[in-house]
Amino acid sequence: MTYYRFGEFVLALDERMLTRNGEEVNLGARAFDLLRLLVTHRHRVLTREELLDAVWPDVAVEEGNLTVQVSALRKAVGPKALATIPGRGYQFVLSVEEGAAVAAPRAGTPANPNPRILVLPFVNTSNDPDQEYFSDGITEDIITDLSKVAALSVVARNTAFTFKGRAIDVAEVAQRMNLTHVVEGSVRKSGSRLRISAQLVDGATGHPIWADRFDRDLTEIFALQDEIAQAVVAALRIRLIPSEREAITSRPTDNPAAFEFYMQARYHHARLDRSNYAIASRLARQALEIDPEYDRAWALLAISLTGLHGLSASDDHGLEAAERALALNPDLADALAAKARVLAGLGRFDEAFVLHERSLELDPDSYDVRFLYGRSCFQTGRHHDAIVHWERATELSETALSAVTNLDMSYVATGQEEKALESNRRTLSRAEAILAENSSDTYALMCGVLALARLGEVERAKQWAIRVKAVDPDDPSIDFNIACAMTNLGEHETALDMLEVCLPRVDAAVFSVWMKRDTDLDPLREIPRFQRLMSDLEARAAAVRPLPRPTGS
Repeated sequence: MTYYRFGEFVLALDERMLTRNGEEVNLGARAFDLLRLLVTHRHRVLTREELLDAVWPDVAVEEGNLTVQVSALRKAVGPKALATIPGRGYQFVLSVEEGAAVAAPRAGTPANPNPRILVLPFVNTSNDPDQEYFSDGITEDIITDLSKVAALSVVARNTAFTFKGRAIDVAEVAQRMNLTHVVEGSVRKSGSRLRISAQLVDGATGHPIWADRFDRDLTEIFALQDEIAQAVVAALRIRLIPSEREAITSRPTDNPAAFEFYMQARYHHARLDRSNYAIASRLARQALEIDPEYDRAWALLAISLTGLHGLSASDDHGLEAAERALALNPDLADALAAKARVLAGLGRFDEAFVLHERSLELDPDSYDVRFLYGRSCFQTGRHHDAIVHWERATELSETALSAVTNLDMSYVATGQEEKALESNRRTLSRAEAILAENSSDTYALMCGVLALARLGEVERAKQWAIRVKAVDPDDPSIDFNIACAMTNLGEHETALDMLEVCLPRVDAAVFSVWMKRDTDLDPLREIPRFQRLMSDLEARAAAVRPLPRPTGS
């Protein structure tokens, strides 16, 4: 029996049943067929014509029938489940876990043949807050390991991380999310020593049924993660088959030092200013010096290099790194998304979208996959698609800034002013939380300047602009975003001054495409000085000889 789980709901196709926390939700036959279609084709927008033809085959019905059923579904599963794409159709946008229910328990398993487990983010108890990336990485790997066991249903990473930093009542959360068990723990890293405490908690009682503490050397991190995952499985009385045991012990790298460099690089690569791109690329290279076959590190390096290329801090556009990642693993969603980002930066959008689609099929719950797909959609004027991907990205990461910051522009472009304001309030909230931990975070300051300006908070926007320039006075990405902020504040001459300073230092082809779509710059477009800046930028872009296309790309 095939089922799809999203939040508190389970959609069982063979039984034609939707349940919420184990209780059946009454849906009419048409509403069920509509939900089935939207969930099973959740990776794309379904047009109204497709839905009408599938749900009412061989019957001539008015579009109002579809509207009624969509309304019924939103009442049943929540208004955020279905996104309306104006002029096109609908898309199911909640995170979905797909599986097949186990027909009979294996010998030695508990009465519940399919335990449902939430792995809470492990708490960083090190004295250094910069080690947060490490505890997060361990949590993610344990989630991944447990997800490889067919008899387990494991809550997705993006849902699990919504509990990060929150004190929770395990029994209450277990009841609300229909969980049987919860895994929780802590990580303390000091030099080359590592202490991890972990326990498996019964969801019904809130009492631990297994707990242990591990004191190891950092070089044993992978074996330790395997040991924790297998201890959880053993406590649940589940017998691993050989392929599952092999899958748990498989790693993208066998070197703990390379893994740690990669984890550090991943923190920086999603922060889209020059300084963080440079740090991410250096750390990724350090991981690759240790393990040249580390496919994820090659993909991350490609994204970082194409970011630096756009800011003219590097002549390397990242295509070679992306190709290396895909040569090692052709089905790595991160690598496909990375190559798509590189190709988009080179203006090869048709090729980029093919790779974006493939990466989305492989991993629709990857922040990078969603953010980078949305970025290419924005650059080509597909604002409704950009909104779908960027909104999903903001759900996948509760702290990341890149997607939520950019949402404003697509909402403005589609005339959704209130949603644009709301996205800026979310940006500011996230930026403030990051700055509470690190007051010199350049990307948080840069995004905060934009959000404050868009929200009309003039003095705070100017103060934050001074702060970020004091931290990094030479970054053209900071100058560009301050120019956008000053445009929002009506200070057009200041904005043009900033553009005159930064544009000669950036890649003309990348920025000419972006600036044509950037709604922050709309008030400047009729000003002759801005028009001259754009003409100069486009002339520079046209003068650059197109790069040869690699064989097979």
